[in-house]
Amino acid sequence: MQHLNWIALSIAGFLLFIGLEYLISRRTGRNYFHFAESVANLNTGIAERLLDIFVTGLFYFFFDYIHRNFAIWDIQPTWYTWVLLFFATDFVWYWYHRLAHEVNLLWAAHVVHHQSEDFNYTVSARITIFQSGFRSLFWAVLPLAGFPPAMITSLLLVHGLYPFFIHTRTIGKLGWLEYFMVTPVTIACITHPMPPTWIKITVTS
Repeated sequence: MQHLNWIALSIAGFLLFIGLEYLISRRTGRNYFHFAESVANLNTGIAERLLDIFVTGLFYFFFDYIHRNFAIWDIQPTWYTWVLLFFATDFVWYWYHRLAHEVNLLWAAHVVHHQSEDFNYTVSARITIFQSGFRSLFWAVLPLAGFPPAMITSLLLVHGLYPFFIHTRTIGKLGWLEYFMVTPVTIACITHPMPPTWIKITVTS
């Protein structure tokens, strides 16, 4: 129940930031919202979230089965194992996303995220249940390594916040952070315009 409260709060926060981004885009004369696109993006995200309730539950038991029967190490929750899990999660995410741009089957599930004509916070919701399922299969390496499923599930809720905040044109360049972090500028300029020659080689969004 506590997780459901946090999820409800995060949804309200997402809608608030979407509203603020819309107002800023209108006030600055750079309207990068189109009603039909925004509705399509949000509808895709709502459908994925509703179905993901069942997918997440199934994969939690799948992670638990792997952890109880095949875990290589017995990792206990401490401050440093949480840090280790964060970097492990980000590493797995990188390879999932890279392969999602290089392997046709994974690209078929991921391409929907890149089909919007706009680039704003609503695009971050444009994820299908198929992408969620494939992504969860990649996460299965974490319980295999020995991380408890409760740790993995909790961290994934936090890890999923950052991609939302970088899908925007409201924020400009972030100086020296551009050299080693995924930022709104790198995503907007590299992946989401989707030039044909870049479609299969970019992995930053």
